[in-house]
Amino acid sequence: MTTTDIPSAVPAWGRGIENQRRANLGDGTYRNPVMGGDYPDPTVLRVGDRYYLTYSSFESSPGIVLWRSENLVDWEPVGPACPEPWGSVFAIDLVEHAGRYYMYIPFMPTSWSRVDAPTIAVMWTDDIEGTWHGPIDLGLRGYIDPGHAVGEDGERYLFLNGIDRVRLTSDGLGTVGEVEHVYDGWHYPDDWVVEAYSLEGPKHVQRDGWHYLVSAVGGTAGPATGHMVIVARSRSIDGPWENMPTNPLVRCTDAAQPWWSRGHGTLLEGPGGQWYVIYHAYERGAQGLGRQILLEPVDWTDDGWPVARGGDLTAPLP
Repeated sequence: MTTTDIPSAVPAWGRGIENQRRANLGDGTYRNPVMGGDYPDPTVLRVGDRYYLTYSSFESSPGIVLWRSENLVDWEPVGPACPEPWGSVFAIDLVEHAGRYYMYIPFMPTSWSRVDAPTIAVMWTDDIEGTWHGPIDLGLRGYIDPGHAVGEDGERYLFLNGIDRVRLTSDGLGTVGEVEHVYDGWHYPDDWVVEAYSLEGPKHVQRDGWHYLVSAVGGTAGPATGHMVIVARSRSIDGPWENMPTNPLVRCTDAAQPWWSRGHGTLLEGPGGQWYVIYHAYERGAQGLGRQILLEPVDWTDDGWPVARGGDLTAPLP
């Protein structure tokens, strides 16, 4: 199945819906993409037995369309959460804390925006499918890709591209103290063909007493082999961060593969306790469709590192 299978009569907005319906093969397997079309920088949150997803909506208004799924493969739109974005919306983090839902959002300057520098803001709600409040300016300038985390100390933090970090107030609607640099990332071999180092997209997850940071390096839209997902872990939210010995978790290793620039991943537990990594990539020969959403099963080694099972993604996956 390729995106060229979608009939031209299907409206552009509906092509993503039609393509992700075709992802589910009905026999306990699926094919990527699970959302076909331009849905970059996906962020996914599990709420009970349901999953919610949003992505970079850029200059769309209303913006930040929320989607829901029961299985991470079949998605349906809930609707936009931000009626009047302050600027172009880059990579968001969708999270839950103490029964309340938050979106941490980077707004970027445009010809029409109300911001004149990259600005991190937050929106919140007590009903994830209801009305979202905000945005509220967190006073952070010059950063993108916020990633929410809760430490073993119970404090809330926001990781940023770089990877820098700032502490949040207990309600998650403000910051405390200064931004600090906390992690240098994992450095790929010098002979790998990439766009730029570009350490970004930090996502935090806890498992078996470990804090994991899932980030992206290599540049977003350059060479096919550039963008990738890397993993580090620590027993403490304050580090030190140990890079995974088998990094990267996900990467296109050859331009002959069907999916290029595979990166910006979220690691999460899916149905039945199976873990997955969900991320974006360009389809070889159809880059004009934008960054589509891919899903790979993840297994864990005995010493607590994730291993993506998808290979080059040409075969159906469970």
